[in-house]
Parts: sequence; structure tokens; C-alpha cells
Amino acid sequence: MNENILIKVKEQLAKDYNCRIEDFDNNKNLITDLKIIDGSRKYSSDKEILKILIINGKTVISADKCIKNWCIEKLSNFPGEWMFLYSVLRRIDKKLNEFGYEIDNTHHYYLPKDSNLEEINGFKLKWFEKDDILQFKDDNRFDEAFAFNKNYPDVLGVAVVDNEENILGMAGASEDSNIMWQIGVNVLPEANGRGIASALVQSLKNEILKRGKVPFYGTVESHIISQKVALKSGFYPVFAEVKIRKVNKEI
Repeated sequence: MNENILIKVKEQLAKDYNCRIEDFDNNKNLITDLKIIDGSRKYSSDKEILKILIINGKTVISADKCIKNWCIEKLSNFPGEWMFLYSVLRRIDKKLNEFGYEIDNTHHYYLPKDSNLEEINGFKLKWFEKDDILQFKDDNRFDEAFAFNKNYPDVLGVAVVDNEENILGMAGASEDSNIMWQIGVNVLPEANGRGIASALVQSLKNEILKRGKVPFYGTVESHIISQKVALKSGFYPVFAEVKIRKVNKEI
């Protein structure tokens, strides 16, 4: 575990959840007022009414006044380790529905184990800076590598290419905050099983560290392949979050 990286991430999470860094040093659940703080991560242009973080078995909830009292009553003493049980999420989702919101997803996130910058051999890499990434805007092959979202702009990409410069896989980093850059990756179906995903993620992780930022990697509970890529690339699980969205009545 790299303590310097963890401290930086806690600084970011403190901004995101309107709390103090010291609040992460105990396992008592915390519910704060949802507040937009300069430098906090933003994933939607819609108004937020609830954010939930799990770290070290502790739950930190930032809640709008419309739902805060309910969170205090129902979630204050519930163990963080079990917060993402479907039965619990269903109750939260039902409450959110009253205000026109719903749970979008639950993600768990990985941080680098250390600052090891061991180079990846055996693959030909091609790098793309921020402006170069625009050429892939309508390329659905790389929908995990690049988001093209103004709230978390794509800032760096790397591809594994063959001898004819054909792309076999791509990893991209989005600037989720000034501190933290998130990694996503796609590998073309014909190139699966060759270790390309982990090579890309590890290479991008190394480059982000060189640039003085914190690389992090997120995935969902059911995506076992993605979890294996994270572990193989030198990451370890640290925190998890619930993301919400406005209900789409057209679905």
C-alpha cells in the first residue's frame, strides 16, 4: 500500500463528501450535508441528492435535505460492509423514487499498490494526448477507454498496435479531478486472451504516476474479468460508491 497515494485520495473524497480527512480514521458511519465543494468530482450535470461512499468498512453519505433525515434513521447504524446488499439498495432506490431519482450503479474502485514503474515488454504502444483522442469520438470500439464527457474529460490514451499500426486495444484516462485520473480499457474481440488489457492498464497507470496524478480503476461486482485486469495491473480495491441518476421515464 502506498500511503502517499491513499492520503491524496482521502483528500479528494473529503471534498466529494463534505467531510474531514480525519473522518476516515474511524469506522463510525457519517452523514453530511450534500454540498458542491470546489475541486470535488462531478459525474452528472443533474442536481445530486445523494452520494454514498464505503471505505474501510465505513459508510459516508452526503445527502440533500429532502432525504437526509431518512438516511439518518435508516442507514446511520447499518454496517458499511453490507450496504450494497440488494435488499438494502432496493430500499434506498425506493426512497429515491419518491424524488424522481434512482440508483444508476454501484462501483468499487482500485488504487495502485505502490509506485512501481516497471516497464511492460512485448507490446508495441502508441500514445494519444488530449487533442489526439478526439479522433475516436464516434468509435464504439473504445467506449470504455474514453467517455467524451465535459464533467470528466479524457486526457490521455494508450493503444497496443500490431506491426501494421492496427489498434488491438486501448486504455484511456479521464480527469475526474485535479488529483485523480480514472482508467478505462477496451480490447478488440480478436485480440482477447493475450494479456493486452493488463498491459495497457499498467502502462497507463505508470504514465499517470509519472505525471504526478493518482490513477484509479473502477468496475462493478459482476465484471470478474475487469476485476482480474485491475489486480494483474498492480491495483488493489480500496473504496466503493453508489451513483444515482434522475429516473428516465422513457425506459
